[in-house]
Order: sequence, then structure tokens, then C-alpha cells
Amino acid sequence: MGVVHDVWLVTKQLLEATALPWPAEEREARLVQVDELLRRRGEWLRELRPPYSEEEQRLGCEIVAWNQEIEARLRQVRDEIRGDLRMAGAKRQANARYVHPYEQPLSFDGMFYDKRR
Repeated sequence: MGVVHDVWLVTKQLLEATALPWPAEEREARLVQVDELLRRRGEWLRELRPPYSEEEQRLGCEIVAWNQEIEARLRQVRDEIRGDLRMAGAKRQANARYVHPYEQPLSFDGMFYDKRR
């Protein structure tokens, strides 16, 4: 089968590597693993050349279906990471306000100016 089968195998490994859930403790290691699999698959994809046999076309259809699932899982992980970054930023900002309460600019909401003399 050749290159199509190799792409299929790497895509299957990628599908398994992106299986949810991704605990925060494992996230870095799993991202490294996914990055390596994507790099390897990219190398194999550059070597694909038609024409394809019926078996290779069937494998190609599976690869396309798996790609959609992989992309959805990676989007979910990306959203989780964004949420964690937002929470970390909010905690850092709240901590800075607590530690140095008078260094932040004062809010001028609700300020009243008396125009009478």
C-alpha cells in the first residue's frame, strides 16, 4: 500500500493521541506528541502521488473523516488553553491589585462635578 497506508497509520496514532480529556498535568507532553505526529504526517503527505487503488481510496476516506474529528478535538483543547490563560491573567491581575492596592489607576466611575459656585 505504501505511502497512503503510512499516512493512515500516523493519522490513527494522532486520533488516539488527541483522545479527550486532556488533564492540565499531561497537556504539555501530549502537545509535544501531537506536534511530532503532525510533523511526521506532513512529511508523508508530501510524498503522496496518484493514482490510488480502491483500498487506498478507502483509507483516504477514513483519513478525511478522522481529520475532522482530530480538528474538533484540537479546537476544544485550544479553547481550554485559552480559558486557562484568561483565568491565569485574571488571577495575576487580582493578586497585583491586592498586593499593591494604590498603584492601580483609580476608577472615575460615578464622579460628581458640582458646577455651582
